[in-house]
Amino acid sequence: MRLPLRTVLLLLLLVCCGCSAARYDLPLFEYNAGGVVLWKPCSRAQAEVLATGKNDSDILQSAACSAWLLESGTVKSADYAKQSQAVLRQFLQKKPDSGLGHYLLAYLVAKEAQLAPVKGLDLVPVMEQEALLASKLAPEVDFGGPDRMLGELYLKAPSAPISVGSLDKALEYYEKAVKVAPDFAMNRLGLATALLEDDEQEKACAEYKTAISSKSYHEKLLKVDACEKLVKACSAKK
Repeated sequence: MRLPLRTVLLLLLLVCCGCSAARYDLPLFEYNAGGVVLWKPCSRAQAEVLATGKNDSDILQSAACSAWLLESGTVKSADYAKQSQAVLRQFLQKKPDSGLGHYLLAYLVAKEAQLAPVKGLDLVPVMEQEALLASKLAPEVDFGGPDRMLGELYLKAPSAPISVGSLDKALEYYEKAVKVAPDFAMNRLGLATALLEDDEQEKACAEYKTAISSKSYHEKLLKVDACEKLVKACSAKK
């Protein structure tokens, strides 16, 4: 049976983004966002209790816990990702200026897209919108996380009219992420990957060299397909 073009492009997007179980082995770096700690190990029960809290920090910590459960592979359910968004959406109706809230919502939508591929392309505009708001309101969150997320989204998504993919935008937002957190390896590796796609091998390898020299570098970061291409290109150049 021949797959529809939309399905083929979606599967390609998911493969390019490294959305397989192998990504669960990537290192997660804790980030304290004013008392709300991202990528801190927690349990599903803790997330549920926090979701009923009255404080803003409780709601945000619940969403952060859900994000960790999904990213670590502890929970592998698109329904859970969608359910986790509900409380956060209610919070954002009251606190629309919460950059952290918009960032976490973008992340939970991204996890839903990964775990429910059929809805993937339809969720891309939602991810983009929430990440753009986060970039505007709190670009520093998660070591430049909003801009890094946008960089990856624009780099990996199919281009118009299928989706929002744009190499120029990918470069723009990865550069913003590097300016926000220049010592965070993932930002520079993302920029290096985008530069390589733009046939700027010398600049790409310079960013790669800086990335692997940073304190936040971990060899597992290079296991993603796009980074393996980068390693091969820069090793050949050397």
